[in-house]
Amino acid sequence: MILSSAKLTEKYQITIPSEIRRRLSLEAGDVVLLRLDGDEIKLESAKGGWCAALRGLGAEVWQDAGGAAAAIEREREGWE
Repeated sequence: MILSSAKLTEKYQITIPSEIRRRLSLEAGDVVLLRLDGDEIKLESAKGGWCAALRGLGAEVWQDAGGAAAAIEREREGWE
């Protein structure tokens, strides 16, 4: 685990420390995702674009609802 710090500027910006940039292979212009998990912010590289980075997001919601087939069946029941 790498622990590093960054100071928030007056414009609410931070510089990602060089060790983190190297480990994530980040370059200027790359997109990163910031996830709020409780009171923690998680930074992730979005290599491959937004679609690849967000693939699977919310999968647990589908599982809790019984999967896609169950969701479709509930929707069809609502048509009647």
